[in-house]
Amino acid sequence: MRIATRTQVDKSRSLQLAAATMLCVASTLGCAHTARSTMGAASQPFAKTGALLSAMANGARAIFEAKTVSLALDRIDQRTSTLDHTYRHAGTGAGVTVYVFDGGVLSTHPELQGRVRKGFDGFPDDPAICNAHGTAVAGAIAGTSLGVAPDAEIVDVKMVQCERLRGTIKAIVDGAKWTIADHAKHGGTPAVANWSFIADTAARIPALDSAVAALRAAGIAVVVSAGNVDVNACRVSPGNADGSIVVGASALWRDPEDPRGFTMDRRAPGTAWGPCVDVYAPGDSVLLPSLDRTLTPTVQLWNGTSMSAGYVSGAIALFLESNPSASPDDVHSWIVSTATPNVVRDARSPMTRLLYVGAKK
Repeated sequence: MRIATRTQVDKSRSLQLAAATMLCVASTLGCAHTARSTMGAASQPFAKTGALLSAMANGARAIFEAKTVSLALDRIDQRTSTLDHTYRHAGTGAGVTVYVFDGGVLSTHPELQGRVRKGFDGFPDDPAICNAHGTAVAGAIAGTSLGVAPDAEIVDVKMVQCERLRGTIKAIVDGAKWTIADHAKHGGTPAVANWSFIADTAARIPALDSAVAALRAAGIAVVVSAGNVDVNACRVSPGNADGSIVVGASALWRDPEDPRGFTMDRRAPGTAWGPCVDVYAPGDSVLLPSLDRTLTPTVQLWNGTSMSAGYVSGAIALFLESNPSASPDDVHSWIVSTATPNVVRDARSPMTRLLYVGAKK
């Protein structure tokens, strides 16, 4: 299953988001497929999957440890790919705001309820939610049991037009301007902007470069998905904007020719590659919030760099909780310096990094 965010670059420079719960957009990326679970599923992720096992002083933050059904959370809290069904992390993202630029977020989803604020809407005559994509990304960031930073606040920045499942460069830029103003209005609360979309696979888009620069100048780090296209990520906008944190998707796999059956990390199929990818994060069959056509909350498996970017934004929320004055450059340095080096195979780069948020007892 591949959740694709891709643009057809035309005179309007429009941006297209394809999310599997709504339809498959015909493109070179193919059709996205999902495996869906409902709220009645045995794993019950909404009900705080796993009990809180420990909370102890760790400088300014406590260490939290819980059993998890999320293979993604299980992977990013440890250096090796031998999973232990536990998510251990310092802090919860409390006091940090993440602006999710997408197609709307279901604020009543049990994984997010009480922590979603409606923000900018580039298409106010549209339905509030176009599809499940934004809810899944927000869940990776801050889901109660499926997200990296379960106490972070999500702000819904809607830049997708529902009828066409497209946004415009104007909507993104206007959303960035609104985000900067909202950030200032709230006293400069530590914040991240999550951009789980791509806009061009051959050129830079100056308006998006400028939007990234403006957000960074306001103290807001910008996390961008590398894209679900098998090309050099250095060619992909907005990931090629200076200062953006570019996230590729990783997958856990077993080499069928290895009799030991060890699990390893590799670049997820179809993910943009190369040295412009700052960090990889899980993005292959990751369990995250979703919704059906009646907006009933569900969970399902998702693929793609959109979800990987969400995990990185959540990790940044954990960092900013105890480092609220950190600059976007500080955030970037922390992400790359703490990541697990050179475990992601087939990345077509001499150096790879896998997201790491683990905490020692």
